[in-house]
Amino acid sequence: MSNGKRKRVVIAGIDGATWDIIDPMIAAGKLPNLAAMVNEGATGVLASTTPPNSSLAWTSFMTGVEPGKHGIFFFREQRHGSYQRPVVSMDSVMAPTAWRLASDHGKKVAVITVPLTFPVEKVNGCMIGGLLTPDRNADFIHPPELRQELEEAIGDVPADNEPEILFHSANEDAAAKCMMHVIEQITRMGEHILENHDPDLFCLVYRQVDLTSHQAWCFQDPEWQKANPGLWEKRQNILAEVYEAVDAAFGRIRDKAKAMDGEVAFGTCSDHGFGRITYRYFMNKWLLDEGYLVLKSSAGAMKRKLWLQRKWNGLLRRTGILRILVKRGRKLGKGQEETIMEMIDWSKTRAYSSFSGGEDIVLINLKGREPEGTVEPGAEYEALREEIIGKVTSIKAEDGTRVIDRAYKREQLWHGEQLHNAPDIQCVTVDTACNMSPHPLAPVHAQPAVEGRPAMHRPNGIFGWEGKGIIKEGVRTDGSQIADMTPMMLHLLGLPVEDYMDGRVMEDCLTDEYRAANPVQVRKEYIELKPRATGDAVEDDDEKLIETMKALGYME
Repeated sequence: MSNGKRKRVVIAGIDGATWDIIDPMIAAGKLPNLAAMVNEGATGVLASTTPPNSSLAWTSFMTGVEPGKHGIFFFREQRHGSYQRPVVSMDSVMAPTAWRLASDHGKKVAVITVPLTFPVEKVNGCMIGGLLTPDRNADFIHPPELRQELEEAIGDVPADNEPEILFHSANEDAAAKCMMHVIEQITRMGEHILENHDPDLFCLVYRQVDLTSHQAWCFQDPEWQKANPGLWEKRQNILAEVYEAVDAAFGRIRDKAKAMDGEVAFGTCSDHGFGRITYRYFMNKWLLDEGYLVLKSSAGAMKRKLWLQRKWNGLLRRTGILRILVKRGRKLGKGQEETIMEMIDWSKTRAYSSFSGGEDIVLINLKGREPEGTVEPGAEYEALREEIIGKVTSIKAEDGTRVIDRAYKREQLWHGEQLHNAPDIQCVTVDTACNMSPHPLAPVHAQPAVEGRPAMHRPNGIFGWEGKGIIKEGVRTDGSQIADMTPMMLHLLGLPVEDYMDGRVMEDCLTDEYRAANPVQVRKEYIELKPRATGDAVEDDDEKLIETMKALGYME
């Protein structure tokens, strides 16, 4: 039996955090707050999703299910009847979130800058949207009157994507200053809400380690340093400095959690780890050379158009003009994706990949799904997938290095009600260290990523839990996955886990006494997950979201 105390859960997540950076910094006497969690709680490696992308992973974090059930497979989503693949939103998530479930049980919740939480949910409590919020002027705060309360208490309330826009304009000093400001303001939001809104479940995510890792990992990479003298010396400590700033902010939320009454569990996690980028590869170029993708006869003339678009957009970014145009909501005209789509002869194409890059996928030009599908469902579809899977791992750079480690049919990776919206073939690159570029007229299939950016995700993230009498102390335990975080949150709140969840309660972190007094409860057949309709109209994406995705290296 429970002891009757009010149960609370406080989470301060760190997007992109990895023990590869944290452990050496702790050993060097830095990151005192994460060090305290390691000493006083249960910590370990947290397996990400496949692929280890923030869109999939944070959605599994908040729902307790794998992508086949929640429906997020990248920051882009498939829409049957169109070759356009719009940016996802919270409306794309087809499974209840932990805070939705807690709200429905009468618990008071507070959610701050968790990725993909836009548009915000009308929860029992408050929510401030995270990644995918277009800008600070959007309706990303629930309830709306919380905005004025926060502005009076802490000052400005920024959207957490503001540093990305600045990084992408090549204004690194302004971006770094903005990033530190965002860390501070998000922390002040958290402190204010913990002190004044009395939540049972509180969840905040810092994304600044992820952004800095994408942009600055190479500057502390010895191999890259050796190959690039003069380019890293002044930037070597950027990533460490951001880790230290986030650790200090994390410590302030941790202190507030420890001061709360009741039975309080404090936790953290990241959605994936990080590592160097090794190769950039061109899936559409390979599909073209293998005869699966066919271009129009006019495509060669459009190659210069693509090149000019990239140069022009690069100039706009470097001068800061692009940031001004995006801020004003100006449309930037036809971009790379539209140009590549126009180059393709769909009547002869059997397979294609992403037009924006960042995804290791192959899509089949399927009759009845794609507007100009050529491949019959059934035997022809299955044979084509088998053929491509059998050959795609042979993609090599000119130096002979393979870039694709393995490839899967979607049903081999995932299961669930949203499987019909998953990519037909999902690849995993070697060491998850290679980045896909969409250009079908690239001169090679793959090439070394000499610029060192963006750094790439790795499948091992972090987790940590603390709580006197609840969590074991000084224990390092592995074997958990990111979908375990929602069942763990629900259990620590004294609520049942839903029977459809793929995650499990992380019982190896709990003390024997707590486990004996609080057996895991499972609610059966209460919630039915349903397939999402596939023929919704496709609207133009917000340019601000596209710029954010490009700054993170998820799109070109």
